[in-house]
Amino acid sequence: MNFKKVLWVIFYCLAVFFPAFIYISDHLGSSFPFILSGVFGITAYVLFAFQFLLASRPKIIDKQFGMDKIYRFHMYIAVAGLVLSFLHKQIKENYYQESFKTTLGDLAFNIFLGISVLSILMMVNKLFFKTKFTDSIRGFLNKTLRIQHQYKVLVHNAVLIALCVLLVHILMSYSVKSNLLLESVLVIYFAVPLFMYLKHKIYDGFFNKNKKYTVTEVINESDNIVTLKFKHKSGKSFSYLPGQFLYLRINNAEIPWDEHPFTISSSPLQEYLSITAKKLGDFTERLDKVKVGDTAYIDGAYGTFSYLKNKENRKLCFLAGGIGITPFLGMLRHLSLENVDQDVVLFWGLRESRDIICNNEIKDYSLQMKNFKFVPVLSNDSSFDGETGYINGDIIKKYIDDIREYDFYICGPPVMIESQISNLRSLGVAKENIHFERFAM
Repeated sequence: MNFKKVLWVIFYCLAVFFPAFIYISDHLGSSFPFILSGVFGITAYVLFAFQFLLASRPKIIDKQFGMDKIYRFHMYIAVAGLVLSFLHKQIKENYYQESFKTTLGDLAFNIFLGISVLSILMMVNKLFFKTKFTDSIRGFLNKTLRIQHQYKVLVHNAVLIALCVLLVHILMSYSVKSNLLLESVLVIYFAVPLFMYLKHKIYDGFFNKNKKYTVTEVINESDNIVTLKFKHKSGKSFSYLPGQFLYLRINNAEIPWDEHPFTISSSPLQEYLSITAKKLGDFTERLDKVKVGDTAYIDGAYGTFSYLKNKENRKLCFLAGGIGITPFLGMLRHLSLENVDQDVVLFWGLRESRDIICNNEIKDYSLQMKNFKFVPVLSNDSSFDGETGYINGDIIKKYIDDIREYDFYICGPPVMIESQISNLRSLGVAKENIHFERFAM
């Protein structure tokens, strides 16, 4: 972890515990359980409030940590907030009888808990919530209810109601009302994240002219893969690095209205912005309904997955699985215009040869870039005369002379990412030379 990251972590921790410090300073003569309960409750409130700060996608934080890590941190903090809220509730029940104030606290806790459970069942697929039980419930809900993604997000965002209820609950507490500094800090901790969140969701999502683009081209790369090209309404797009991603919302009655993340498949040196997506869900299934001239709202760029973010003069190895080729298309398009002498090996795991998109373009890079190698690896194509099966250590060693000279970039399904990390570690590749973004939760 670099120095800037350490500073951000320290700053976050200090901000989280500052209200609790004020509270403790004002109650030094109180009993330990009473103080502990107050600390638990105030800290839980701060953690929940700061969730809206993270949800506003501040680029200054993304630049240091990457949005994939912020998403996972967002989930862990929600769990921590629930645990602290529960402990606060259990201790306080020994001191106070039921009242309107305690009812509000219980209501906020139940809303947070209910939405968290629903989010886990409908939106979280991995980490410590991946069990056979949750998988079976998730599968049942998806098959029977068929809830579209935008409605899942809408339910998830209802935690804003819980935070408002929680604020009223806290401001009714005598311990808070009697300390103007503590009361002011807690209100500021509510107002600032809420302002940033609403600005992000409403102004940036619908009214910010800097985020308005026009669809200029729709390309059907295959039966289930579509490329969309965009140009900014005013002619000037945001700056980005090859491999980064954006959030896209399209103003089209046939397309779900919520936004989705997509890797940018174009190069910063090209005059247009593009994404290349596979039809996998209720949003991407309808991308072929997009028409030239449609208005798109694009927020970017995000992520740290780019060879330009790491050491210079290192050889590059790209490991792609399926539609995980998209960031590497952007990187190759950039390299072919910027650094044709770069050593690059691209391994692309697919089922069949017909799944290879942009095949001629990638082959052309072999002519433009003398040190570029393209190695497709097909798992279900008996007629293919190249590498078959799955990308493994033996195949990697076959095309790479000295592992230590390379930086490795991995993009694909979660299972593929884990498999390739294991392959590379077994070959002796250092952790700092393995780069990936893990968005599946």
